[in-house]
Amino acid sequence: MKIAFILPSLVNKGPIVVAYNIVKHIKDKVDLIDIYYFDETDSSLNFDGNIYHIKKSDLIDFDKYDIIHSHTIGADNYLFKARNKIHKAKIVSTIHQDTFVSFSIRYNTVLSFILTSYWCYIHRSFDGVIAISNELKDKYNGFLSNKITTIYNGCSIDDSSTDTKTKDAILKLRNENYKIIGAYAYITKRKGLSQVINVLNLLTDYALVIIGEGPELENLKKSVDKLNLSDRVLFAPYMTAPYSYLEYFDIYTMPSYSEGFGLSMVEAALAKKSIVCSNIPSFHELFTLSEVSFFDLDNSDSLIQSIKLAYVELDVRGERAYKKAKKLFTAETMANNHLLYYKKVLNN
Repeated sequence: MKIAFILPSLVNKGPIVVAYNIVKHIKDKVDLIDIYYFDETDSSLNFDGNIYHIKKSDLIDFDKYDIIHSHTIGADNYLFKARNKIHKAKIVSTIHQDTFVSFSIRYNTVLSFILTSYWCYIHRSFDGVIAISNELKDKYNGFLSNKITTIYNGCSIDDSSTDTKTKDAILKLRNENYKIIGAYAYITKRKGLSQVINVLNLLTDYALVIIGEGPELENLKKSVDKLNLSDRVLFAPYMTAPYSYLEYFDIYTMPSYSEGFGLSMVEAALAKKSIVCSNIPSFHELFTLSEVSFFDLDNSDSLIQSIKLAYVELDVRGERAYKKAKKLFTAETMANNHLLYYKKVLNN
């Protein structure tokens, strides 16, 4: 089997990490893997395969491949525009998020409706579509001619070096007897991190570490300054392997308003961390009430109670979440499920 991946970039974000792990774990089981990407960046994952930087106006040898798998709307649109030039290859895509909700938070509901409708229109011309949760499958299956299959994301937390400056800053907070809440993400409003900042004044024995960059970062920093929390909130820049810092956290938090899956939460589970997350359907699909600590969105009392519970049951919840993640959400399991799906698409 010969496979091509079409990606927006090679930057270390959810959809790209998914593609990276698929490639890593199936490369020895197929004849060829080529990776094509559009936007160059200094912060790139080192894919193990043939990598080609292309423009969106470039045409590749599509029918050199059996499967072409695109990720995100830009890559999907690239294949859609070239659809009449693809005769042999089967094309598939992945829905990585609740498109309508995400666009509504980022823009507004009117523009979100237009963009989501267009994206569904694109996907209807594909040979297959993968949803990363049953919630997404159930929501969008009817719009996509019942062609969606669920394949859960998976991840791994390989050994990786840490930045001394960031590590020392976290350890300084710990030495000051603070309990450490950690989070890492591409920082947008959808990630909901402001909720945690807003309750810190009521959690005087906790400190917060946020790793990452994004359009909402400056607003978070302004909130920290306004609330006089700069001594208890540490901002660390983007890094390739943020999971390397999980060992320094007591609690990992994922307070998102919407998520397709929750990849970093699974990484935290694989590191046996006690997890606090928002009470949204996609997270309930991954873990149970006994495995993680849920809180109601925009409810300070609920969030505070969840954080305290997660700390009191630090070890037991970490162990339970680890067992679930190890069984269902490893990168190898995800990659093998993709390979089985590719074969199914080809046979159809």
